[in-house]
Amino acid sequence: MATRAARNLWLIDKAPIDEITEARLPSKEQVLLRYYHHHREMGKTASGSTKAVVEEVLPFWSRAGIPTTTVIHAGTKLSKLVKVYNDLKKNKNKDRPKHRMDEEIFKRDLKEIFNLAHSSSLQRADVKDEDKEFLRSQREDRGESSMAGIDLVTAKKVEKQVERGTRLKRLREREDSGIARLTERAEIPSQSSSSSSSPVSTTSSPARGSRSQRKKLKQSPSISVKDLNLISTWDRENLSVRQAMSTFAATAQVLGMDIGSMAVSKSTVHRARIAGREQAAEKIVELRNQEIPERLVLHWDGKLLPSLSGDTEDRIAVLLTGEDDAEFLLGIPASSD
Repeated sequence: MATRAARNLWLIDKAPIDEITEARLPSKEQVLLRYYHHHREMGKTASGSTKAVVEEVLPFWSRAGIPTTTVIHAGTKLSKLVKVYNDLKKNKNKDRPKHRMDEEIFKRDLKEIFNLAHSSSLQRADVKDEDKEFLRSQREDRGESSMAGIDLVTAKKVEKQVERGTRLKRLREREDSGIARLTERAEIPSQSSSSSSSPVSTTSSPARGSRSQRKKLKQSPSISVKDLNLISTWDRENLSVRQAMSTFAATAQVLGMDIGSMAVSKSTVHRARIAGREQAAEKIVELRNQEIPERLVLHWDGKLLPSLSGDTEDRIAVLLTGEDDAEFLLGIPASSD
């Protein structure tokens, strides 16, 4: 087991700490010691250690009622502090006055707070005067004030908001990584939007195998990211690229398609949406250029058509006809009855 002296960090001459317990805003020294606890003793990566320390430090500012900078900016600030320390450590054996002076300045700055306050904290009307005064005193001298007088009810409320935001961020990261694992391998084969039958293997003749097997292959449902109906639905429901990718992967699984043979990435969905919108725009221009007859007749008729699930469903074909054999198919919506 390593002795305490062996655990001490160079220049700081203190060992990494297990937690920050003071009723004051954390100092640069405390933040640096916590970073090396995660990085050196817990074996976490540099980015993982930075993230863990930021999540520990932000609640101190929340309890003090002081608005903070973003999590990303806080992580960048901590990374810069670690880099300055490592740069000094590289030059520790160089006997130059400049290096010794830089070390002394760094040691003196470690006593200051690790400032995560928002740039407008002292000007905002929603920040209490006593909280602003506390921030000023902490910036000048950390030892002069503490958080003993903070409103605990407000502090707990803000701390729960921070924890809830962290949980939501982790859930979104897990969702994104899960989708990426499901859909990262190969591109979907190109197929026409009007085709609804799945491809049949070319290694065997349709004459081979039973009639029921051929019928099953013929009616097997499929789905493509290039389907215009699917793309228009994404746009109509205002789905983001990530949401569109997630719904496509889930639908493909329900239809029994092999997710491992697909590669539905965000860029794939984005390119398909752009191409689909261009095709839709061309169709609109084509329809506008057609001459509309003066007299039109509206027709509708119920039809039993195959659905994506492989069953049949009742749909209504709506058609406009006019002179000179003009025909306009308005749509084939599903019957609500």
